[in-house]
Amino acid sequence: MAPFIDKLFNFSFKEFVTPSIIKVLYVLILIGIAIWFLVMAISGFMAGFGYGLLALIGSAIGAAVFVILARVYMEVIMVFFRMLGLLENIAAAKGVLDTAPAAPAAPSTPPPPPPSQGTEM
Repeated sequence: MAPFIDKLFNFSFKEFVTPSIIKVLYVLILIGIAIWFLVMAISGFMAGFGYGLLALIGSAIGAAVFVILARVYMEVIMVFFRMLGLLENIAAAKGVLDTAPAAPAAPSTPPPPPPSQGTEM
């Protein structure tokens, strides 16, 4: 548990918390979707049998869509972390140092104004 707490309060953001808790987040989202499904189905049947069937079918379709969207969202997050790992491996293989970017160069002096175009004749 200590490494997780260390990652959580690490303000340099060199180590990430998300990959270690994403499974827990996904389970919590699935539990929330299941509770939503049950509440919708029960409230539909409390309004009447026809409404209950409609709520049961509609909430089942909605729950399936939400599960798919949640899964895709979690996978996209993990793809970003895998891309980061692969990019770090490429940088290490090329010998690129992990240092802060250099400060931008001082601005150059502005160019002189163009010669005046208004000549008298």
